[in-house]
Amino acid sequence: MKRLLATGLAISAIALISPGAANAASFLINDATVEGSIIFTVGQFDTGMGFVLDGTQILAPSLGTATATVSEGTAATGPITHTFTGQFLTGGALVAPTSGVIAFTEAGGGISDILTFSYTGGGAGGVATLTGSFVSDLDPGSLIAPPGATLVPEGAPFTFNNTNITAAAVSDVEPVPEPASLSLLGMGLLGFARSRSRRKTR
Repeated sequence: MKRLLATGLAISAIALISPGAANAASFLINDATVEGSIIFTVGQFDTGMGFVLDGTQILAPSLGTATATVSEGTAATGPITHTFTGQFLTGGALVAPTSGVIAFTEAGGGISDILTFSYTGGGAGGVATLTGSFVSDLDPGSLIAPPGATLVPEGAPFTFNNTNITAAAVSDVEPVPEPASLSLLGMGLLGFARSRSRRKTR
């Protein structure tokens, strides 16, 4: 069920960021498809450094596309914060908001992913630079929202488009933990049923 939901969300996010015009950069962070991994998909970062993920160029300046799959982290390393930088040509000034800190909230409480982004430069015939980071929790609720972060429900694609770029991030959906009170209630009812059955057999 989780994989089906994640696939539907990823397809929705890709549809949201599909370039509508030629020479528009595209960027998708997908944490909803492969358990334990994050998929970065980029296109048309056509100038300067192209697109760099964790210090490695994954797309040379071009109108092409690239995809990279990275680990969320391990129990030994903890969650890994992935950094990115990309440059693209713009046909006008950047629009607000040019930066943000987004924390994806889990249904059962806690934070599952944190996205930071910042756009600089831009202008007619100018170059814009997108920089940021993305980190995903290893255990439900293991991340803490930075002060002032915008809270977004997990599973809902968050778009951070700007001039000549379509961009989105999709968080994974953690299973809702069973409340402790339900477990205690179940154990109490089980104990009551056993006690009653013993009385009947006497």
